[in-house]
Amino acid sequence: MVSLLFYEPLHQDGPPLSLDDLAEALDQPGVELHGDDAYRTGSWREVETGATCQIDLGQPPLEEDHVHPPKAYDGWREVGLNVNIPLSGPHWLCVEALQWVEGLLARLPSLRTLDTEDTRQDHGDGPGAWSRPRALANWERLHHVQQEGRTDLWRMARLPSVCLWRYRRERAMGRSALTDLHWPDALVLLDQQDRCARSAVLWRDPTQPIALPPVELVVIPRGGATGVLMAEQLSARGGAPLPFAQAQRLDPTPATAELFANVALLPASRFKALGDYDWSD
Repeated sequence: MVSLLFYEPLHQDGPPLSLDDLAEALDQPGVELHGDDAYRTGSWREVETGATCQIDLGQPPLEEDHVHPPKAYDGWREVGLNVNIPLSGPHWLCVEALQWVEGLLARLPSLRTLDTEDTRQDHGDGPGAWSRPRALANWERLHHVQQEGRTDLWRMARLPSVCLWRYRRERAMGRSALTDLHWPDALVLLDQQDRCARSAVLWRDPTQPIALPPVELVVIPRGGATGVLMAEQLSARGGAPLPFAQAQRLDPTPATAELFANVALLPASRFKALGDYDWSD
C-alpha cells in the first residue's frame, strides 16, 4: 500500500478541522464509511474504472504504542485521515485514486499529505506540497519492488491496458450520446498458454448493435461450447470508429451472424477471468 497521511498547519485562520468536517468532505460518490464518531473505516471506489483505496478516519481502538509513537512535525497537526492505495493492479488504477485524492485536497485546501513510503523525500520539515506525478512515481517504484521475482502476477502490454482504461472512463459518455448501442463491460482474462493478461469483451447477441471496445479478445457463448475469438477478426467486420472510448460500431449483418455462429474459436479452458487488481501493466 501507498499510505498517505493528512496534516494541517497549527497556525492558520479559523478552527482546526474536526473528524466531522473530514467526514463531510468525504461524503461523495463512491465513498463508504463505517464506525462511530471516534473511528471510521471504509473505502472509495470508482465504478466505471474499478479504482479503489482504503480510508481510515480517526484513531483506531488500539493500545497506545509508547515505544514507537507517531512521528510529529513542528507546526503541523495530523488530522486523523489516512488513505491507502493498493500496490497491485495496472498503473491507471493508481492514477484514478490519486486524482480522487487531489479532488479531496481541493475541497480541504488547508491540508497537506505525507507519503510515508516516499523515501526520496525529506520529511524533516513535515508534509510538502501535493505532487501527483511524484506520488505516482513512488507507486511505480514500490509496485516494481512488489512484483520483482514473482511468477503469479500477470502482465498486460501497456497499449491494450491504456485502451481498456480509456474505454472504461468514456463509456458512460458514449452510453448517454449513443443510446441505440449496447456498451458492454470490458474485462480481463488470463491467457494461460501465453501466460499474460489480455483485455476482452463478452459478445452475447449478434442481432444487437454494439459499441465494440478496443480489446484483444472476444468471448462468444454458444450454449455449452463457449469459446474465444481474437478481436481483430470481429473488428474487421465493424463500421467506423465511434467518437467515444476508442470503440467501434458493430451493426448486425449476415457476416457478423455467420462469424458468431460458425467461426472456429479458441477453447475457453485456455482462459481464466482476472479481477482488476490481479494483473498489472
